[in-house]
Amino acid sequence: MDEMTAVRELRADAPAPSRARLAEGRERLLQETRRGARGRRLRADWRLATVGAAVAITAAAVIGTQVVGDDGRTQPGSQPRYTLELGSAKNLLNEAADVIAARPPANPRDGQWVYLKSVETNTTDEEQPGPHTSENWIKYADPSMEDGKAGDDHSPREQYGFLKSLPDDPERVRAEARAFFNATDPGETRTQHEYRALSAIISRAYVIDPEGLAKVYRAMATIPGVRAAQVLDAAGRDAIALYLKGDSPGGSRDETLLDPTTYLSSGYRFVEREDQVVLNGARLAMGLVEEKGERP
Repeated sequence: MDEMTAVRELRADAPAPSRARLAEGRERLLQETRRGARGRRLRADWRLATVGAAVAITAAAVIGTQVVGDDGRTQPGSQPRYTLELGSAKNLLNEAADVIAARPPANPRDGQWVYLKSVETNTTDEEQPGPHTSENWIKYADPSMEDGKAGDDHSPREQYGFLKSLPDDPERVRAEARAFFNATDPGETRTQHEYRALSAIISRAYVIDPEGLAKVYRAMATIPGVRAAQVLDAAGRDAIALYLKGDSPGGSRDETLLDPTTYLSSGYRFVEREDQVVLNGARLAMGLVEEKGERP
């Protein structure tokens, strides 16, 4: 399945966001794995423990304002908003790197498939704004998506190899990421390019090399302006939203969502004017299987 092509068609007639920005947001298909909690909750210095009651109240208020139709589906324009801004994401990303580096390594094999189950809301889709649940199977080893044959649509095998090849130096990791995900917008700054590339690697880490992925998080921590917020995803779960401050005029922003326990990618959002959630996706399950159609 060519997800990037499908994504670029989501808002072809909309004045904002542009197709390139929408494609980047849509690619952040989420991940809530069935592996259980292997990481650590955010430390108290991220204020979640001390402001837990306030966050719960805020979340309850947000959920209470959502509009549900007769069919039980959440209506467009009523998606969850922010519950808590956390400020700079530098410390969080470095902690996330430590947690991820401690994960057991994966042992993928050619011939396997990546199973993904996700839910998405898209307020620009008049026919099916959401929530819409889908299942997809992606070949782990797909030569047609390797060695630049499909542009930036790398196969899981190629991305896994990229993670295993990364150096320790964050500056070199940022340079490698820029080369792995080419610049597509002439107006994109180097900082924007690096953030887009690193966030895409985090979102597409379907098969994880722990050490390599940890290096990506540490490199992301060195990019100025990367912020974090505590939000609700399309499945109504807590998530950490990463975004680049000032990335676009008018307050619009692409967000990569992380699971607050494992720190792995769990979804994405595209927000306009800092309060309207246009795209919101959550990964419900992910895993390696032996054949297409099989579920983990």
